[in-house]
Amino acid sequence: MDTGFLTRSLQQAGETRLYQVYVPSDYDAQRAWPTILFLHGAGEGGRDALAPTEYQLGSAIRRNAARYPGLVVFPQVPSYQPVWLSHDVDFALLVLQQVQEDFSVDQNRIYVTGVSTGAKAAWHALYRHPHLFAAALIVAGVVRPRLDDGRLLADPDPVVPDADGDPAQQLATRLRHLPLWNFHGDVDPVFPVSDTRVVMAALAAQGSPAKYTELEGFGHDVWDIAYYSPEVADWLFAQVREG
Repeated sequence: MDTGFLTRSLQQAGETRLYQVYVPSDYDAQRAWPTILFLHGAGEGGRDALAPTEYQLGSAIRRNAARYPGLVVFPQVPSYQPVWLSHDVDFALLVLQQVQEDFSVDQNRIYVTGVSTGAKAAWHALYRHPHLFAAALIVAGVVRPRLDDGRLLADPDPVVPDADGDPAQQLATRLRHLPLWNFHGDVDPVFPVSDTRVVMAALAAQGSPAKYTELEGFGHDVWDIAYYSPEVADWLFAQVREG
């Protein structure tokens, strides 16, 4: 079987969309492999399937593939709409399902990670499918935009539906047992750190094992710190879904 970054396709609503799968050089279908679903930021939208692999997690793999001994799935949002909406998250989960059919995936070691708007998409997937993933790595994301005084801003496509109640509390209740590591810069001008602080405090109050790294003096682009870290990669691949 071919290995490396492979371009594949999936039809959704009559449209063919491309994505990529990273396959380790020592891939063997006789064993089950841990698998990461990566959701890119706003700058990597398009239809070529390539841009999501060139930065962030893809860049970390190219620099040190041995640090990521598993399959990595790279779906992509269309170029005309650089942010993830609910139907794009649904597409990403369909891509993950196809990869599970085409490759030997360890069902108890499926992870999700995302950066910026992709991190919000990761929260979206986690809230709706909390038992699918063994762990999550969230980088510079947001659950619900809010003012400095804590008031929630309007969100036409929220992670937690308004009818469910307070987004941080509902998310924390649903994900309280999930191993999770969140990275955020304390002077992020895109997604202010205030929302992450509220969400992580809610998780801590629920007794969650979630880890939080707030980077002093850093803005939005903290992903290289997370993805280039051997400690983070080792932590992620050590997580196994229970049950």
